[in-house]
Amino acid sequence: MYNLVLDTSTKFLYIALITEDKVIDEVILEGKKDHAAQSNYQLNEMLKRNNLKISDLNRVYCGYGPGSYTGVRIAVTIAKMISSFTSVELYSVSSLFLAGSGYDNKNVCVMLDARRGNFFSACYGENNIPDKLRSGEEFLELVKNLPDLKIVYEDDFKVNPLKVYNNSNYVDQPDAFVPNYLRISEAEYNLEHKND
Repeated sequence: MYNLVLDTSTKFLYIALITEDKVIDEVILEGKKDHAAQSNYQLNEMLKRNNLKISDLNRVYCGYGPGSYTGVRIAVTIAKMISSFTSVELYSVSSLFLAGSGYDNKNVCVMLDARRGNFFSACYGENNIPDKLRSGEEFLELVKNLPDLKIVYEDDFKVNPLKVYNNSNYVDQPDAFVPNYLRISEAEYNLEHKND
């Protein structure tokens, strides 16, 4: 059984090929606003390295946000296409969970910059705090007393794809799968506030 883990919602492009208990291949690239081009290329190269085709995959686990507005759409689109046109099952996972899944602290809190002092933030472990757009100050106040706390920022991105495998949700209608944006796009924000 071969499974794919894919996320493009941060500045890092993440792709992993896994079985139920083993990481076979993994790519982590810091993007230069080129996730769209690199995602397909890296995915194809990974499959070639392992003598596989898309049809050999059983499942795709997609980080579906929150995160970069454009970035989130790239992974979701690739995952939707794979699942919609093949028998590959689709699973969704929070990109925040994915970004901090490589840490084993009792409480792993993830903060991804969402501009203007706001962060996409969540906490996983003993104290679960759901994905939400919050001010950095509000979130740090919320988690400051949690035991064995690790705060993960975008540059601390660390993935355990086997944890992702075990903390995802089955998507029964792949063609209806959409990103978890948590906010409007920068262009929409600027349009709304152009006369402020």
